[in-house]
Amino acid sequence: MNTRAHLPPGQEAESALPAALDEWRAVIGVAHVRTDPALLDQLGTATYPTDQRVAAAIYPGDRQQVRACLRIATRHKVPLYPVSTGKNWGYGSAAPVVDGCVVMPLSRMNRILDYDEEFAYVTVEPGVTQLQLHNYLIGRGARLFAGFTGSTPGASLIGNVLERGLGSGPYNDRFSHVCGFEVILATGEILHTGFTRYPGAVTGELHRWGVGPWLEGIFTQSNLGVVTRMTLWLKPMPGYVARFAFSVGESRSALDNTLNALRQLSLSGVLGCGFLFFNDLRILTTQQRYPWAEAGGRVPLPDDLRRELRRRRGLGAWNGRGTIHAVDARHGAELRRIVTESLGPHVDRLTFGEDDQLSQGNTSSPSVLDWCAPSESQLLMAYWRIRENERADAETESGVGPGAGAGAGISHHSAPMDLDRDGCGLIWSCPVLPLNGRHVRVAVDTVGRVTRSHGFEANIGLHASGERTAVATVILAYDRSVEGEDDRAMACYDALEQQFSDLGYPPYRMSTRAMRSSLHANDDMSAVLRRLKNALDPAGILAPGRYVL
Repeated sequence: MNTRAHLPPGQEAESALPAALDEWRAVIGVAHVRTDPALLDQLGTATYPTDQRVAAAIYPGDRQQVRACLRIATRHKVPLYPVSTGKNWGYGSAAPVVDGCVVMPLSRMNRILDYDEEFAYVTVEPGVTQLQLHNYLIGRGARLFAGFTGSTPGASLIGNVLERGLGSGPYNDRFSHVCGFEVILATGEILHTGFTRYPGAVTGELHRWGVGPWLEGIFTQSNLGVVTRMTLWLKPMPGYVARFAFSVGESRSALDNTLNALRQLSLSGVLGCGFLFFNDLRILTTQQRYPWAEAGGRVPLPDDLRRELRRRRGLGAWNGRGTIHAVDARHGAELRRIVTESLGPHVDRLTFGEDDQLSQGNTSSPSVLDWCAPSESQLLMAYWRIRENERADAETESGVGPGAGAGAGISHHSAPMDLDRDGCGLIWSCPVLPLNGRHVRVAVDTVGRVTRSHGFEANIGLHASGERTAVATVILAYDRSVEGEDDRAMACYDALEQQFSDLGYPPYRMSTRAMRSSLHANDDMSAVLRRLKNALDPAGILAPGRYVL
């Protein structure tokens, strides 16, 4: 990667800021234009080191206010950094990529604009959260669910889609199951994608493409416009649900064969809900704290202790989870037979659990919660509540070792968990891998080598991102209150990103730290994107530096 320098806004923007603030106050109200230092520090804080200064914060409440705010920023050439709810934990939270931006949270825009049970869709604004949609569906008694993520319930639905984030269930590739964007450009121009741009069209929420060039993709992982509404497709509850879990030992051949079987099951459509595949450390971080006494204060875990912890917990070196959705029990039995015949010969353990209660929307059964893998919103909501209860009961201490747990540095607060405020160190490295044993082993060996050399654990998950690829989610989690840990974690992260780039495994999304570098490419895309940026944002005010634009 080539390191880029900071892109400061310059003296012109700084001198123009007071006038822009006055105009924003007139448009959206004094209460929604903030310059108090505590808030600005909060918006500039992420779960890893950031030194970007936030100049102000503005909170528009509707489309017309967003439009006006963008025009004011363009006129005064003041850089503006829009976020949805700012819960992009592990990738930069709400912090801008460069100094001197005005952060524009869209959390006030939290309306569910349209819902259709027959065609299974919902249209939302960027402030609508996973929890809000969950409660909305439950309140209506809907037999539909969304592809939620395992993130905080306060995360924005639109924000995650725009990062091309991964969810759960059959719609785990979330961007492939949305349509009907409303986008406001830095110039104040408004675009509606697909058929939603045609008055009277009745299929705007049902069909992705529309007529002519399709533009939705350029507004994901970019800084070319502000998305203020989107339609998300929902999925009907299946007639039959079966969850399965499997484990694999340390044998490389067993890992290879298991991954090849998972790829074939994905290609054939049997695993239409995808799968999760975690190493032992990823599971252990959710079950216990770091065994400092047994480890003799050593990090990473000694190999013999790691094997002993696996034995106590009944874990394999690798542990997988998946869900079968079927029309009825007979169809489900056939899918179970195929999974058993494909995976059974290669894994140490394969167990199934039928979930009639889940199909009926009942999450009171402990057996349901033990799996924590199905995609239904009810189960994820129960999982969120369990995690909040665990957080409230936890002592203030590090998680499962530096670099090994997502609970590092959590402290007591009566408010909901906030990783930025609570001083949790967290950053994700997420390369996309071909779904076969050879490439996964290369990536796993790389993670093990790099993390061990920096004194971190190799905490790895594999998430199905399609039929042919998997995203490796590598967690570096640590306690930011420990002196020197930030520097050590960032050195480890930079080394991982460089290694993955050299191996030909680009990330599926970038942290703001990675956005200050550029991936090597051998075409003219960067020049073309720069021309698009200049055309759609001629003053260059919208999220400068985001995805290296």
